[in-house]
Amino acid sequence: MPDALSDEPLYLGGATLVGPERMVDGAALVLRHGLIEAIVPAGEVPSSAQLVDLDGKLVIPGLIDIHAHGGGGCSFDDPDPQAHQEVLRFHARHGVTTMQASLVSAFPDDLERRLDALAITFETPSTGAHLFGVHLEGPHLAVQQCGAHDPAALRPPAPGEAERLLARPGLIRMVTVAPELDGVPEFVRRLADAGVVVAAGHSEARAPELAVAVGNGLSHLTQLWSCQSALVRRGPWRVPGLIEESLASDHLTAEIIADGHHLPATLIEIARRCLSDRLVAISDATEGAGMPDGYRYRLGAVECEVADGVGKLVGVDAFGGSVTPLDGMLAHLHHTLGWPLPEAVAATSTRPARILDLADRKGRLAPGYDADLAILDADLKVQATLRAGAWIHQTP
Repeated sequence: MPDALSDEPLYLGGATLVGPERMVDGAALVLRHGLIEAIVPAGEVPSSAQLVDLDGKLVIPGLIDIHAHGGGGCSFDDPDPQAHQEVLRFHARHGVTTMQASLVSAFPDDLERRLDALAITFETPSTGAHLFGVHLEGPHLAVQQCGAHDPAALRPPAPGEAERLLARPGLIRMVTVAPELDGVPEFVRRLADAGVVVAAGHSEARAPELAVAVGNGLSHLTQLWSCQSALVRRGPWRVPGLIEESLASDHLTAEIIADGHHLPATLIEIARRCLSDRLVAISDATEGAGMPDGYRYRLGAVECEVADGVGKLVGVDAFGGSVTPLDGMLAHLHHTLGWPLPEAVAATSTRPARILDLADRKGRLAPGYDADLAILDADLKVQATLRAGAWIHQTP
């Protein structure tokens, strides 16, 4: 199919356009130079135009995954840029046009090797999803809430560690920390001042520690209900945990793994009602995404296995990340939980764009926005993906 990179406009017609607020029929998208140039009534498409008839399909803004570890049998933890490219291509097949590479906790030397490799990937053009940057999910996490992270690798931030991370320009975009650890307030302040999104997660924090971190620039919550402190009683008093403090906040954003396994519908609905347009869905996809039951993979030093549609730690009754890409989360929110499709699109594209400070360029079908698009059938199966007006995936 023709791309939208030249001077000749490309028209996408015959589809329902789905944005974060509404759905539009009877219109065509006009793409040129990698951007959405206009949205015009179908009757105004010139007879001589380059027109792709999408035959009743759905067009949504490209999905944006702010938390993914791998996919298709490859991992971002692998210090091989070719493995990273395979991950980016895998997620493009699932409608993702922009994503962050999430790294699990590691010892300093291992982490440096992984960042060196991702720095190469970051500078290398991709035929898959665009790698926006790196999300460090650790190692500054609480041992008591380690989840699928190697507890031996967890530690407080060292003096000068923020500066070492920031010495890689533009690479580190998000960092998850446990607010209660020594040295975290200063670490959070330096990263937030540099424009890095700092999130709380894998934490035993209570209100005082969270308030200090928020005061220093923490703005996001990693994986609601996954490895976070919750309500306890101290004598007759009820003391909220990180979960309740997050849900009660009036400005923090937060993420959920909406794969139908990590969280029951009731908890997702609580988060939806409490956080409204500050709630986003993530895949938390691992190397096991797209792989069959029984496939084994590692999250750092922890061995995991694909079983019953989710990742599980081998020999431990605990999850080891997700094996569902973000289009599966979109489908779960809409088809299973009954969210209106525009709201599900907002949670998987528009709102993540805002968290990454990309809301003026991505996450909407609007003139001037990047031509990052996913084309879906009625079952929300991805049929094609465009990034900056170029086709990076088409179903045969």
